[in-house]
Amino acid sequence: MRFDEAIDRYTADMQAQGRLNSASSVVGYRATLAAHGEDVGNRDPAYVGREDVKRTLRRWKHANTQGTNRSKLVSFYAWTMEEGLRKDNPAQQTRRPRRRPAMKSRLTEAEVLAILEAARGGRERRAIFLAACAGLRNAELRGLQGRHFAREGVVWVSGDIGKGRRERTVPVIADLVSVVEEIRANVAVDEYVLPAQRFRNPPVNTERQDLRLQPSSPQALIALVMRVSAHAGIATHVTPHDLRHAYAEHIARCADTRVAQHLLGHAHLGTTDTYLGRPRLDDMVAAVKDATFGVRTNVLGVAERLQRDPEATTGIEPV
Repeated sequence: MRFDEAIDRYTADMQAQGRLNSASSVVGYRATLAAHGEDVGNRDPAYVGREDVKRTLRRWKHANTQGTNRSKLVSFYAWTMEEGLRKDNPAQQTRRPRRRPAMKSRLTEAEVLAILEAARGGRERRAIFLAACAGLRNAELRGLQGRHFAREGVVWVSGDIGKGRRERTVPVIADLVSVVEEIRANVAVDEYVLPAQRFRNPPVNTERQDLRLQPSSPQALIALVMRVSAHAGIATHVTPHDLRHAYAEHIARCADTRVAQHLLGHAHLGTTDTYLGRPRLDDMVAAVKDATFGVRTNVLGVAERLQRDPEATTGIEPV
């Protein structure tokens, strides 16, 4: 069996088993496996060894990227074993890369409030408030339609837009009420809350298409969040996921851990614990607010001594 044929069979099986649930996941897995197939000359995966896997992993310099792609190769070769194509898993015979903590910008509550207040117009308010006050992911925001607001007081994240096809219901908090009421009044069941924009996607959006029935692109949503954040005077680069993180940090301290897990749509409780196990940026700022080495006092004291006696020394030995 050629490697490209094995890729086709693997992705088809994973989709049928509900292990690959989105088009982007399929694209990501196929890209990694295609690179590996190129490295092994498209030969039968039964004859691929550990060194072949290591050669492919060297394509990616960052340890986190290596780890992500290694897990895809481990899954692929586990499938070949299940199919009786080979007896071992060469990807598991490689050392797991040591992941580095992801450096993510964190927003203070004051910054989140500034971003919320900087949102102007229906589109900006819908995107910003649903991200920061409901903790929705980029893809979930873009997939929202009028049908997701049919029940009063909640936002329904259906399986077709939720990550991993996981469904959840998010209660509408007080800050979000006016935005949800506006959506319920103006968005039909099959219309998108954040529809496509003609000027951002002219090849797709023609005069014959109803833009309200087309979802926004990921790039348009990211640009919207960056624009509103700039208007709010936020110096750091802000993405939709940063607003989700701000919601997570806030809600994790207001709700039980298990409740927070379901509100955020996390598959594992450990993911939610990452928000509970570290202090918020606001907490760290408050903790060190009054910390001082007394430098200001010392400098003023030196200046006063020199003013009284220009010949006096500062007490600092020259190097």
